[in-house]
Amino acid sequence: MQAAQFEQLKEIANGEKRPENAELVTALGSACFTPDTTLGQPETALLGEILHRLVRDVEMPVRRALAEQLSERDDAPHDLICLLADDVIDVAYPLLQMSPMLSDEDLVTVVTRHARQHALAISRRETLSEEVSAALVQTGDSNVVVSLLQNDGANISGKTMEGLVAESESVAAYRTPLLGRKDLNLDMAMRMADWVGNSLRQYIAERFNVDPTKLDRAVSDAVLEAIDGDIFENESNQPTLDIQGGAPGPRLLHALTHDNLTLFKQTFEDLCSLDSAWAEDSLYGSGEALAIAARAIGLDQNEYARILCHLHSTDIFSDFLASEYGQRMMQYFESMQIENATRVLDSWRKTAA
Repeated sequence: MQAAQFEQLKEIANGEKRPENAELVTALGSACFTPDTTLGQPETALLGEILHRLVRDVEMPVRRALAEQLSERDDAPHDLICLLADDVIDVAYPLLQMSPMLSDEDLVTVVTRHARQHALAISRRETLSEEVSAALVQTGDSNVVVSLLQNDGANISGKTMEGLVAESESVAAYRTPLLGRKDLNLDMAMRMADWVGNSLRQYIAERFNVDPTKLDRAVSDAVLEAIDGDIFENESNQPTLDIQGGAPGPRLLHALTHDNLTLFKQTFEDLCSLDSAWAEDSLYGSGEALAIAARAIGLDQNEYARILCHLHSTDIFSDFLASEYGQRMMQYFESMQIENATRVLDSWRKTAA
């Protein structure tokens, strides 16, 4: 820095001179902003002294100009960078996205103190630590999380990834960027197979070189994980189904996915209050009849579809859904009113009696 510029900064720091905005920008620009200028310790200290006197008092365009010109420097006063990064987003954006002077602690502080736009800017930095990534996820803002997941330079811990995988069941926007992450492992992807669409399931199969039939098995396993518990265990630890408790769909699927067709039929017939011989002759061979009974006892469309798929011995669930028969049965089930299904089931009970 030239002696004249240094003396000018000293006058500003000592309060001997109150520059106009343009003069301030010129002085700081000469000290900091030119690519071939390197700040020494005295200059840096002086800039640290004047920033709190002047920066908050100047107009936003001046603060924005400072932020833009300091955004990629690694020798600017840290306090100045933090002050500007804590400003409105128009000023803070270039620093939040690029400044090497901002530490993880600085970035986390900004995330916790500001709303979406500041967090979005941080999510787009070239690299992010696990700590900062976790803070961004904790905002609960889906736009911020998606931006983070799309950033290949963001390091995300296994714990944070596990949480996002679980949240992706209800937040569809997370699914595609999650599946594109290099840090998503096979176990996480297999769990996501339960709730992603067919195209994403095919992507999982291709990326991880997984047999599609294993993905459908993973869906069944996800159901089992959610429902395995006391209602399936008696005192002798033998698999049972207490038909008085628990949702009927998961209990029926549990029986089928454990290859216990006899237990499935017994449970289904008990839930429907139907004679076993009548059900064997009239129920299991007809998708329409099964849809009526399933609707009447409170199964949802997905549970009905998986039961029908098992009973038709179709290995790949997505193929079954895509088939003409599968689509027709889904439409039939969806169009069936519960009240009508209940009336039909009542009539069957009288017929079978």
